[in-house]
Amino acid sequence: MKILAIDDDLSVLDTIERMLADTDHVVDCFQSACAAVDAAKAGDYDFMLVDYKMPERDGIWFMKNASVPPKTKSLLVTAYANQDIIQEMFRLGISGYIIKPFDRDELLRHLDYHSSSDDQ
Repeated sequence: MKILAIDDDLSVLDTIERMLADTDHVVDCFQSACAAVDAAKAGDYDFMLVDYKMPERDGIWFMKNASVPPKTKSLLVTAYANQDIIQEMFRLGISGYIIKPFDRDELLRHLDYHSSSDDQ
């Protein structure tokens, strides 16, 4: 799978890359929603892992401004389990969410579940 990951915290992006290093997943990492919007337009991603809280532009801004193809699944990756934010992100097209911190098995379960399911 080809995955786009957005998080302003470089250690989170490094962790995601390490967690998926021994799988067949290719991860493109971005520290800003603005840079990721351009990549989303140009890339052919199976998944997008979208952080909510980032400086300048947040995950909601990204989901409103990215051209996400219908086949691409998006997961909210956040430390903020706020129902209003989660509901808004679902309205904008995310398939699910994962709460930080998470481990490799949890991330792989989410990717597997959401990639094998039709529209959630």
